[in-house]
Amino acid sequence: GGGCPHILAEPQRTNDITYSEDFSQTDWQKIKSSVTSGFSSPDGGNNSYRWQEDTNSGVHSLKESYSFTSVDYSQTIFIKPNGRSNVLLWVDGASKGTRFDLSSGTIYSETSSVGKITAMNDGWFKISTTVLGTSGTAFNLYSLDNFGNISYTGDGTSGFYVYGAQLEVGSYATSYIPTSGSTVTRNQDIFTRDGIGSLINSEEGVLFLEMAALQTTNTNAEYLVISDGTYTANSIMIQLRSGANQLAVWGYSGSVYQIAETITLTDITDFNKIAIKWKLNDFEVFVNGSSVYSLATYTAPTGLDRIEFSRNGTAHFYGKVKQLQVYKTALTDTQLAALTS
Repeated sequence: GGGCPHILAEPQRTNDITYSEDFSQTDWQKIKSSVTSGFSSPDGGNNSYRWQEDTNSGVHSLKESYSFTSVDYSQTIFIKPNGRSNVLLWVDGASKGTRFDLSSGTIYSETSSVGKITAMNDGWFKISTTVLGTSGTAFNLYSLDNFGNISYTGDGTSGFYVYGAQLEVGSYATSYIPTSGSTVTRNQDIFTRDGIGSLINSEEGVLFLEMAALQTTNTNAEYLVISDGTYTANSIMIQLRSGANQLAVWGYSGSVYQIAETITLTDITDFNKIAIKWKLNDFEVFVNGSSVYSLATYTAPTGLDRIEFSRNGTAHFYGKVKQLQVYKTALTDTQLAALTS
């Protein structure tokens, strides 16, 4: 996705587009248009296609049919302008979708959908539209003229480059899954590191995390945990919540439930810096430079020896993690403020 390197933890997803890169296939309808292969793509190869409108009047689009009934799903494609900078990624059968301005890299309208545009290398963009609880019949990428009209007379040369189409069931778009003749499923990402008790001081310490969630509201079943292997015995947990931009901090010590605090962030899908300090009668949470929660009657856990992007193998955390650090001493408030700023 570009930018600084980070861990990307995603759920299992299937790309239901069977030819995600070969737009010459008959599965892809070229409506008042044509495609030509052999152009540079975001992955550094020469495997993108140039889509070009013809000179007829009407709608000009690239379309693949499917059939979904009352589910959440996302349509995604990589695109680079070549004479046409206004496009509409549309869900046929549902009359929902998102209009994009590729000259400015912005969304300029959404129709009962949630759009996203991400700038890539060499003028490419990744665009997606997500619809919820919707039945649909086709992935449709429309070209729009310079005035934003969906129906116009083509000039025979203008268009855009396309690469990497994806159709997936889910309430947000995930990273690209290539296909070449059949659907392809990517397994969920699992990150666990155990047997590191020598690196963790159970009596006192700090868990520092710089992370971004994949969507604003989550499922209440996504955890990042430092524990002794039994989260209800000794643990410190970060949970992504179903409330908008919310996470929770939980904690057990000696099988005693001690901490349950919900924290609301400005935007949980942005990278936020979170530090959790634990020590006898001194528990505190800092977010983005400020203390947001403290507890003066706290018993430290024992036996902490692992970090999991899950809660004992279930309730997996899905998000982006740029930094994850564990300190063996309880840092001062000044240090925590600096660390999370």
